[in-house]
Amino acid sequence: MAELRAVKADASTHGGARSGAGRKPKALRYASELAQAEEKIMSALPAAIDSLVDSARCGDVAAAKYLLDRAFGRVKEQCAPPADDRALPMTEADHERAISNWCWADALNPMPRV
Repeated sequence: MAELRAVKADASTHGGARSGAGRKPKALRYASELAQAEEKIMSALPAAIDSLVDSARCGDVAAAKYLLDRAFGRVKEQCAPPADDRALPMTEADHERAISNWCWADALNPMPRV
């Protein structure tokens, strides 16, 4: 009976989270490969930037837009199109007609005429 209790007590310490348990994150598993890839990209970066600048100077609009977006930040797109403010909402004649049809009595008396 004493041996049975010792086994149960020992078994209860095996549950729960333990340090070192589980899969290692990919960043830790592939740290050396990631470091090599990062070094390769960083060494090629100046040539890639020079190539983009040359393309933009030769008229490549996409390259120019990419460089400007990266240098100055992308312009936030508008959710709604801008209003068409080139036309007047009412002409001078429309305004005169509205004033002549307006009556003080109607403005002071909110009850409609029957």
